Amino acid sequence: MKFVHFGDLHVWSRCFVWRELQYPKRWIGPVNLRLNRRKRFPPGYRLPAIEAVIKEKTDIAVYTGDFTTFALREEFVMASALFERIFEKVGDGLIALPGNHDRYTEASVQKGHMEHYLAFLPKERVFTRQLAPRITVVGVDHAYPFRLRSNGIVKDDVHEQLVETMERMKRTNQIVILAGHFPFITPPEHPESWHHKLIGEEKMLELVRTYKPRLYLHGHKHVRWSLRDERCPDTLCLNCGSIGMKSDSREKQAGYITWDMDDRGEIRNLTAKVFDGRSTWVPHDLSQD
Repeated sequence: MKFVHFGDLHVWSRCFVWRELQYPKRWIGPVNLRLNRRKRFPPGYRLPAIEAVIKEKTDIAVYTGDFTTFALREEFVMASALFERIFEKVGDGLIALPGNHDRYTEASVQKGHMEHYLAFLPKERVFTRQLAPRITVVGVDHAYPFRLRSNGIVKDDVHEQLVETMERMKRTNQIVILAGHFPFITPPEHPESWHHKLIGEEKMLELVRTYKPRLYLHGHKHVRWSLRDERCPDTLCLNCGSIGMKSDSREKQAGYITWDMDDRGEIRNLTAKVFDGRSTWVPHDLSQD
């Protein structure tokens, strides 16, 4: 099977939003977009990103969240049109979950635009997708709205469901690919900030250490990496970075990750593909160590 892992497209439609101003994020976010973020997430990167994923002719495409910037209806409409192109080619091979920007405020969640326009998203906080007799993707959704911050939360009820699911995977001898939006560990050179981290990350670390999924796929922090931490050495953590961000750094420039996996869960050809800003996605080998 061939995999593509991508995320953090961050579609945006306009700078200022004259609504829900009781949420500090609704006026701080647009100021940041106008001054900085709109240059880092150019609209011209969106279609080449989607076309690159389609051209991979992948079996499984895993998107680990942040379709939008402000969870506005207009942004979900645009994201829906883009991802419909992938769904037409990959069908049920598209596995996706939301990020914190897709649940930007409580009011945006209540409006239900994400569920309406991105109907391919699972309805459950913990879900599974069996890919082969012994290979299963387990997804967990830790995204909740905050008035100001960009954290995720490991809530007790969701974590209990995840533990039960991983126990079931263990009993049935499944090779698990675990996917979420937020990292639970980061490389020393890319520490996570208090207002951006996964609250309860130590629970996820313990779960990964206990159940040893083959891979943990995530995004959220816009830096591409392949990490095998000494605290959970049996699991390779892959951060796909952003597929829509412009940067002078190769690890931050728009890109995604591909690999092949056989029926025994062996990973081959682990590669990052990085956009040159024009038409080419340049491959770079990634380490599994």
